[in-house]
Amino acid sequence: MPLRLTRRDTIAGALACLAPRVGRTEGDRIAELVAQVSPERLRATVVALAGFPTRYTLHPDFPQVTARVAQGFREIGVAPGGLALLPFTMEGGLLRHNVVAGSPADPRGVIVVGAHMDSLSETPMRLAPGANDNATGVAAMIEAHRILAGAALPCGLVSVAFAGEEQGYRGSAALAAMARSKGWRVRLMLNLDMLGHSHPGPDAPFWIEADEGNARPENDAAAQAAGDVAARMAAAHTRLTIARSDIWGSDYMPFEAAGFPVIGFYDGAAVDGAPGYHSTADTVDRIDFDRLTEATRLTVATVAAVAHQAG
Repeated sequence: MPLRLTRRDTIAGALACLAPRVGRTEGDRIAELVAQVSPERLRATVVALAGFPTRYTLHPDFPQVTARVAQGFREIGVAPGGLALLPFTMEGGLLRHNVVAGSPADPRGVIVVGAHMDSLSETPMRLAPGANDNATGVAAMIEAHRILAGAALPCGLVSVAFAGEEQGYRGSAALAAMARSKGWRVRLMLNLDMLGHSHPGPDAPFWIEADEGNARPENDAAAQAAGDVAARMAAAHTRLTIARSDIWGSDYMPFEAAGFPVIGFYDGAAVDGAPGYHSTADTVDRIDFDRLTEATRLTVATVAAVAHQAG
C-alpha cells in the first residue's frame, strides 16, 4: 500500500519552513519536528504490515515482509544508497535480512532507532498479524525517520527493522556484532517494541526503559541520562503518563552487551496482560492509534534532543 502525503503533512511542513528562525529555543525546534507526526501515515503502515497473514521470521514468505519494510523507507525518500539489506543466518542456515536506513559509519556518531518487523502467535506458520507487536514500532520508526532525516541533526540517524527478534534477537545480535567489529560510533540505541496497546484506563503508564546493570554496567550512566531526556520530552511534547524501568526482553539487549548505551519505549501490554500479546488476536482493531501517535512524538523529540546534546 503506497503511503501518500496528506494535506496535514503539507501544512505541517509549510509551517515548519515559515516559522521564525531568530530567537527559537531548542524546545521550539523540537516542537516543530513533533508537530509533523502524521497519525494517518502511522495507521497506513500498521495496516500494511498487519495485512500479511504472518510475519514469522521462519516462514518461507518472510522475505516479502522485508521487501515491504524497505519499500516503506523508499516511500519516505530514503535514496537507494542510504538503504541496505544486511544478511544474517538463522539456525539451520536460513538467510534473513535486517533493513537499515542511514549511514552507520557516520564519523559524527549515530543514534540507532530499532524495531523488529517479525511477529509471533500460537500458530505462527499460519497466522500472526502482529499489529501491536510490532507493526506499531516499525510504523513509529519509519515516521520518525521521515521527519528527522531532513532535520540537520548534529549526528547521524540510522533506523533498523530487525528480523528474528522472536527467536532470541538474532537480527539485532548480528547488527550489534557488526557495529562493534566495524567501530561504528553508536551514541545511543533506542528500541521501539509495542507502542499501541489499548489500555482500559486513559492514564495507563507508558514505559521508558533504560539500561541499569546487565552485561555492561559502564553503559548505565549514558543510558540513564538518555532516559532522563526522554522523560523530559514526554512531559514537554506528549500527553503520556510515564513510568520508568530497566531494559528487558527485546532487541536492545545485544547492543547493551556490545557496549552501547540503550533505552527503549514500550506500552506495557505484556505487563497489563493484553489478550492479543503473541497471539492471533493481535489485530489492527485493538490498536490505540492516539497512543501510538504520542509514542512517535516522543521518539522524534527524544532523538532530536539526544542528538543535540551529543553534538
